[in-house]
Amino acid sequence: MKKKIWIPIVIAVLLAILVIPIPIGVYKDGGTREYSAMTYKIVVWNRLGAVEDNAYHKTRVYLFPNNFKSIDELWHNEEDKVEHTFIATVVEINDSGVVVQPVADSEMLASSDKISFGTGDLEKIGAEIGSVVQITYIGSIMESYPAQINAISWKLSDDLSHLEYTEQWLDKTTAEKCGNNIFNDIVITKIYSNCFFARTVIPLPYEIKLNGALSDEWCVGDQIICTYENTYYDQENNRVEADMLTVKASDWQPDPDVAYKPVIYFYPEKETDITVNLTLNGRLTCTYPAYNGGWKVTALPDGTLTDAKGQTYNYLYWEGETYAEYDFSKGFCVKGKDTAVFLEDALDRLGLTRHEANEFIVYWLPLMEQNPYNIISFQTDIYTNAAQLEIDPAPDTLIRVFMAWQSSDKYVKLSEQELTAPERNGFTVVEWGGTKIK
Repeated sequence: MKKKIWIPIVIAVLLAILVIPIPIGVYKDGGTREYSAMTYKIVVWNRLGAVEDNAYHKTRVYLFPNNFKSIDELWHNEEDKVEHTFIATVVEINDSGVVVQPVADSEMLASSDKISFGTGDLEKIGAEIGSVVQITYIGSIMESYPAQINAISWKLSDDLSHLEYTEQWLDKTTAEKCGNNIFNDIVITKIYSNCFFARTVIPLPYEIKLNGALSDEWCVGDQIICTYENTYYDQENNRVEADMLTVKASDWQPDPDVAYKPVIYFYPEKETDITVNLTLNGRLTCTYPAYNGGWKVTALPDGTLTDAKGQTYNYLYWEGETYAEYDFSKGFCVKGKDTAVFLEDALDRLGLTRHEANEFIVYWLPLMEQNPYNIISFQTDIYTNAAQLEIDPAPDTLIRVFMAWQSSDKYVKLSEQELTAPERNGFTVVEWGGTKIK
C-alpha cells in the first residue's frame, strides 16, 4: 500500500520538474528575466538599446532543445526581430528607394554617413530631398556604401532638434505686442535646436513659436505650460512669437459639461454685414474674437470674416458652461479605435463639409480614440435651446452640430440615433461643438 501511495507523488514531482518554470535570474541588460523548466524556457526580454526607442520588450518561449541555450545564444537569434529607429535627412530619392544621411548625433553615423533602403513596400509620405524623416528598420546594417537596411516604415519627423530654425516667423515691426498671458496649456508640434512650435490645447486660430532650447525630456506631442515674455501677435498670418522662460507638464483635461469650441462658419452668397447674438443658459468662458455683447463681422462667400479693425477670421469661436441636461436615450457606442471612421461618416450625414469635419475630428479625436468605448449622442433641441443664436440677416440654411459624449469601459447598447441634415441653399451658417459628460 505504501508503495502505491508514493507513486503518484513521484510522478507529480517529475511533472513539476518538467513543466513548471523556475526563476533563474535578472540580467543587467535592462532587466531581462529568465524562467527555466526541463522542457522549455521563458525569457521576458527587456533589453535596452543604445537609445531608449530601440529597447526590445518581448516575451518568448523556447522549447526543447533551445531551452538549454545560453541567454547570449538566444539573443543572437532574436536580434533580427529587433526594431531600430533613427532620424535622417533625405539626400537622394527615386521611385523605388532613397538615400538618407543620419543626423549629427545619431548612432547610425558609426556605421555609415549614408544609408539606403527601398520604399516600394512603404507608405508614400511625400518626402523629398531635404526632408527630415524617422525610419524604422529590422535586422542588421549591410556593409556597403551607402550602407543598406531593411526599412519597415518611415514618416516625416517633427523632431528637428538637430536643426536651427533661421527663418523669420513674424515681423515684429508690424506685429502687435501683447501681454504675456495670451495662451496657457499648449501641445508641442515641432522642436528645433533654438526654438519650438506649439498649438493651444483648446484650438485657437494661431500657431505659436517659442524661442529657446527645450531640454531632452520634452518631445513632440507633450502637453505643457510655459511662462514667456516679449510676446507678439501677427493678426494677418495668425502667428504668435514669444521668448520662453520656463516649461512644466500640463495635466489639463476638458471639464465635464462645458461646451467646448462651438465654432460658427458663415457662407453668404455675396459680401454681407452680419450681426450675431448668442443667448446662453449659463456663462461664456472664452470667445474669439471677443464677444462684447455680440459679434459684428463682414462675411465673404468663401467664409472669410472681417471685423471693424480689419482683422480676418475663419469662424467665430465660443466656449461656455451651460445648465443643459443632455439626452442619451439615443446615440451610438463606438470603440475608441473606430472613432475617427465613425465621426467621418456621422458628420457627413449631419451636413458638415470635409473641411469642417476635419477641424471637428482633429479637435475631439485625441480625447476619444484611446478610450475602450465612447458613448456619443448628437444633441438637437436641448442644445439649441440652451445656446440660442440670433443672426441678422437670417440665414437660409442653418446647421448646428453638437456632440455630447462620455467614455466607457464596456459596450453599452443604445437605440441608434437617426442623423440627417438640411440641404445647403442660399446664405448658409454652420456651427459645431461638443462636450464631455461625466
